Formats: sequence, C-alpha cells, structure tokens
Amino acid sequence: MNWKLLKLKPEEKENLNRSEEVSDIIDRMPTSFGKWVARAVIIFTILLFTFGWLIKYPDVVSGQITINSNTAPIKLPAHTSGKIELLNVTSQDTVKEGDYIAIIQNSAKTEDIRKVATLINEFDPNEYKTFKRACTLFPEKVSLGELNMKYYSFLSSLKSITDYADDNQYEQQQISLLEGIKWREKILDETKNALNISTENLEISRKWLDKYSSLNKELITTYELEIDKSKADYLSAKQNNQNLIKEMASIEMQIAESRNRLSQLSVERREQERKLHLDLFASYHDLSDQLKQWEQTYVLKAPFDGQVEFLKFWANGQFVQAGTDVFCIVPKENVILGQVLLPAVGAGKVKTGSNVSIKLDDYPYSEFGAIKGIVKSISLITNEYEVAQGKINTYLVLVDMPDGLVTNYGDELDFKYEIGGQADIIVKDRRLIERLFDNLKFNTK
Repeated sequence: MNWKLLKLKPEEKENLNRSEEVSDIIDRMPTSFGKWVARAVIIFTILLFTFGWLIKYPDVVSGQITINSNTAPIKLPAHTSGKIELLNVTSQDTVKEGDYIAIIQNSAKTEDIRKVATLINEFDPNEYKTFKRACTLFPEKVSLGELNMKYYSFLSSLKSITDYADDNQYEQQQISLLEGIKWREKILDETKNALNISTENLEISRKWLDKYSSLNKELITTYELEIDKSKADYLSAKQNNQNLIKEMASIEMQIAESRNRLSQLSVERREQERKLHLDLFASYHDLSDQLKQWEQTYVLKAPFDGQVEFLKFWANGQFVQAGTDVFCIVPKENVILGQVLLPAVGAGKVKTGSNVSIKLDDYPYSEFGAIKGIVKSISLITNEYEVAQGKINTYLVLVDMPDGLVTNYGDELDFKYEIGGQADIIVKDRRLIERLFDNLKFNTK
C-alpha cells in the first residue's frame, strides 16, 4: 500500500488524478502528426537560412544630382544699354571663338574698329623694321567714336618714330663730326710736321745769330746789317714756330670740342629714341586696352566654339537694358558629368568607384529607366546647403557616366544642361541574413 498517497490532502489527490488524465491523453497523441510538425519546422528553418543567404539587395545612399558638362554654357549679358544689332546670327547657329554675335549701338563704326583691332593685334612695337610698313597699313581716316583720340595719338607716335628713322638727324650729325675730327687730325699732323720744320729753321737762325754775335764788329764793315738780318730771321722763325704751336693747340681744342659734341649727340640720340619708343609703347597699349574695353562694353561675342542660344526673341533695333542676359553659348563638345549633393548622413559608406543609379526628373524612371554612373571623386569637406526642411551638410560628389545618357532600357536621352534628378549610390550588396543579424546586434548591444 502506498502510504504517501494516504497522507495526501483531498485537493492534491484531485490534481494528481487530473495529471494522470492529461498524461494519458498525451501518451495517446498520434505519433505521425508530431513528426510532420517537426519536419515542417526544420524545413522552414532551412529555407529561411537558405533564402536569407541567397537573397541580397544593396545599401543605397541617395542625393540630388544635376547633369552638367566639364565646360559649362556661358550667358552673355549686355554691359550697356542701347539698341541691339544682330550680325546675321540666328538661334542655335554654330559660332567659333571670337565671332561677333551682336553689337550694342554706339558712335563708332564697327568695320573701322575691327580693322584697327586686327592691325593692332598684328603690330609688334618691338619690331622696329616693321614701323615704316605699318604706317602705310594704318588708315588715316577712321570713325572710332570715343577711341579717335587714342588712335590718332598712336598713329602720331608711329609716324614720329618713322620720320625720325628716315631723317636720321643725329646719325648725320655724328657722321659730320667724325669726318670733321678726321679732317682736323689730318691738319694737326701736317701742322706738327710744319712745326718740326719751323723748329729746325729756328735752331739754324739762332746759330747764325750766335755766330754773328761772337764776331768782332770792328773787322766787319757790315756787322750791324748782318746782326740785324740774323736777328730778324731768328725772330721771324720764332714767331712762325709760336704760331704753329698756337694753331696746333687750336686744332686740338676743336677736336676735343667735336668729341665732346659727339658724346652729347649720343646721349641726346638715346634720350630721343627712348622718348619716341616710350610714347609709341604708351599709345599702343593705351589704344589696345581701349579697344578691348570697347569690345567688352558694346560687343557680344562667342568665348569659345559652340552653339548660340537666344535667351529672348531679339530683333534688330530692339532696346536692351544693361545687365540683361541676351545670349547663351553652349559648348560644342563636352564630357557629361553628374554633380551630386550628398547628405553627410551615411556618406562615409560611399567610396570612389561605387556604382550610381541616376533617375532624371525630366524622364520618368518607370518609362525611360535609369542611367548608370560611377563615383569619380568625393569632396574632403562638407558644405552647408539649404533645402526646404532647413540647412544640411552635404558632400560634393562627381559622377562619371561611361555610357553617356543611355538608360538600362536602352533609350538614349537628350542632353540638357542642369537636368535634375536623384542619384542612388550603391555602396554594398548585403545578404538578408546579415541585415537580420545587424538588427539583433543593434538590439542586444
């Protein structure tokens, strides 16, 4: 007999009876159903892990993108107010760098301005040999408006230096002085020879005078006459000798004065040439600067090769207000680039070479598809950018498009400057199971 059961309270005996009934029911459960449930749980778990490993989808960092090119189009504004004159150019015409598109009305004659500008560009103020030919090329009668004074000042300087070279006054004076010096040096040599002869004659006269002076005057009846004659010859020879010495000194002084004048002429010549050249340089650069200023003020011209776009419907004689954008020059050949403003949040995952999916606002994604891009560069610092929600910090990301504007649907989109859209930068393909464990790790740590 089980004494433990006899000692149990009535409530405990009732619970025991119930447990036995439950155990009896459990023992009588069908064995095949339990195996089926176990197999289903195992298969579901295996499928979950298998698909969690096989299924991958990328992490994406998104930002706003603008499609542009390496050479941006340039708008040409009017720098002064006045009536516009179109120069046979229509919208979307091809233009070359430097081509005139339109002129704002002014007092100058455009043909004269362009002719003078061409001559000035070809003129070299350092090439002295070309000055004479340049004088014949530059016209004497032109209508340059406010540039007339600058032009005629330059032309006067050019003619002055050309006349100076033709007249050659300083060189002629120098040649004349050199010839005079040579002639005087020749006379000086002859005078020196005459002085030598005169000196010999003086010595002879002095000897005869000494000889007659030493004789006894009582023995010679003509003593007085001979003495006077010898003395007269001696004095005449001495006077002639002194005259030759004075003549030599005078010639040497004339030669010295001529050499001094020659030096002065060299200095005056250099100063005159320097002054003429400085005047030419100053007037040349002044005219050149004024021509550029005139062109900048009144001319609308192409800064590079491309196509001209009219920003309004312009007609000849229409008034243009200063500061108004008149034309836009679109570059002919460009490398298309994407410029992305990437929010700083999550930007650390973006690397150079990451793939980019570009969806443009002008071409709906569902109809045209997306464009493939590759991250080319990422700015090192952020820049504050204002959006509708407020100010955010963004990185500047350049995106290359190796296939151009060809979408994944095979459509080639037309290029337009500053088309906006969304850029989804694919940073990494991650498995579903990795994301599950990332959530578990985030929740547990």
